[in-house]
Amino acid sequence: MGKFHASKLAAIPEIDFVACHDKITDKATAIADEHGCRVFDLTTDFLDEVEAVIIAVPTQYHLQASLPFLEHGIAVLLEKPIAPDIESAKELVKTANDHKAILQIGHSERFNPVFRAARDRINTPRFIETHRLAPFKGRGHDVAVILDLMIHDIDLLLDLTGSEPTSIEAAGVGVITETADIVNARLTFPTGCVANITSSRISIKEMRKLRVFQKSGYTSMDLAKAELESYSLVDPESARAKQAGIFSKFSLPDGRVIVRENIEIPREDNLQSEILSFIETIKGEHPPIVSGEAGLSALKVAKHIEELCAQYQKTL
Repeated sequence: MGKFHASKLAAIPEIDFVACHDKITDKATAIADEHGCRVFDLTTDFLDEVEAVIIAVPTQYHLQASLPFLEHGIAVLLEKPIAPDIESAKELVKTANDHKAILQIGHSERFNPVFRAARDRINTPRFIETHRLAPFKGRGHDVAVILDLMIHDIDLLLDLTGSEPTSIEAAGVGVITETADIVNARLTFPTGCVANITSSRISIKEMRKLRVFQKSGYTSMDLAKAELESYSLVDPESARAKQAGIFSKFSLPDGRVIVRENIEIPREDNLQSEILSFIETIKGEHPPIVSGEAGLSALKVAKHIEELCAQYQKTL
């Protein structure tokens, strides 16, 4: 991920891309040559020269890589998940708060233009269904699919519901690897909302879909294809009902009308939007869209699902 972050940074005029670091020096040198920045041999070399850093290293190194910057009040954009375990995540959040340092977690799907367009339409979700499926890529299998893929949807669910779940049921199995490759979980939230989420990294086709049902209607997001579809229950005399075309309006027996709407979604780059939002946070324009606390909450849920899947696999 580091090379993708570097290319986005280098293209933003208001940023002075000072330097990069990689444990494998040749990788850092290649990035520096491509984007005209320096190479630092140690991450601590950055401390007196930067206002912000992006950390994209394996999750197991997140704590040790991030702490020196947070302790110096330097803003950190840290790739997801926030940490490999809950205690490390809590330490990162506490350190950021103690030193008044910005900590943003790289849950980039929050910046997906489909999700952003749908977010204002969703207020009281009652049932949510997600499918995040991907072909096996031969990497990232040191962790279960929960931390690899499902955590994206966990973060979106927590944002949509505004709370952590009160109960979780889950099952998952390893098919190609020793960890869970396909997982299904059912989450119940304090409002009564129920979410059914499925993630797989052994699918034939890629799929990233999220469907939200609430009393006022239904919203369907295709996060991969950038498609957003909405069905809303409206008064037959309303402007929306009268303006809807014949193929976009469905009448119910009680006289009410369901209006179907396809929403145009602009093509945007999730990663670029995430970095631009990080810059806005540094400039004081708004708090982090995905805070350290949000990253910790997502990790708590993911770890709970991991434990349930481990228990399930023992029964097989």
